[in-house]
Amino acid sequence: MPFNADLAGAQWGPIRWEMTPRRVLAYRAALAPDDADGLDDAAAEGLFALPMQVVAPEWVLVLMAREHPGQTLTEAEGRRAVHAGQDSRFHRPIPAGSTLAVTATLVGARASRAGVVTAIRFETRDATTGELMVESLSTSVYRDVALAGAETAEVPAPAYAAPDAEAATAPTPVSPALPHIYSECAEIWNPIHTERTVALAAGLPDIIVHGTALWALAGIEAAKLYAGGDTRRMTRLAARFTGQAFPGQPMTLAHDQADGAVRLALRSEDGRALLTGVAEFSN
Repeated sequence: MPFNADLAGAQWGPIRWEMTPRRVLAYRAALAPDDADGLDDAAAEGLFALPMQVVAPEWVLVLMAREHPGQTLTEAEGRRAVHAGQDSRFHRPIPAGSTLAVTATLVGARASRAGVVTAIRFETRDATTGELMVESLSTSVYRDVALAGAETAEVPAPAYAAPDAEAATAPTPVSPALPHIYSECAEIWNPIHTERTVALAAGLPDIIVHGTALWALAGIEAAKLYAGGDTRRMTRLAARFTGQAFPGQPMTLAHDQADGAVRLALRSEDGRALLTGVAEFSN
């Protein structure tokens, strides 16, 4: 069945999301297990979520969008979606205990050689005050899926300049268990990340690390290098996902600064590009 492009402009939510200490600690422990200060819920300044954790409630809305009564995709076709890019702008830190209200709007869809490219815009607000906390633009590719309805020309094709060839690099380890731990702690489950039988049936050589996990790891490392490790200073993290990362295989993050932003490129041990992107921080 084709993707119904006439759903452009459809909205989902708001959903309420309790950013409980348990959730905050679990997500942080999955991605930054050595961050003793960040894992201290008794710290004088309080406990704060990693800004990247906003993808957890966003995922709930992604699933809602796939289940829209006007959507014509089969369940199997829905699972063909590959996250192509994530661009999140963080307006204020999210303290543990916050209640969030999160909405999604389908920007639109367009055909590509690979299938259908879609874009969803998310807004995350404080459910009590209505204050805008995070804005995200997420692009996905539904592989080998046709498009029905009016194509949306303004669906973006994310692209970011890579760091210079002589840019500094930092090792970025990935444990063999990361996809399993991340699935549970981020509350984002897709069996191609955790079940090898499903990954093999999908034509993959092994389970793959979530794109949002790679995105978050790159951002955490950038914060260490350019913001004294304080992710609360992060105002933007954007990336285009360009390759598959396999658990347990080392990665390297190349990084430099240009025009006030940190340029990032995550590469596998054999030199494959996994993502390119940018991070921005407040002073």
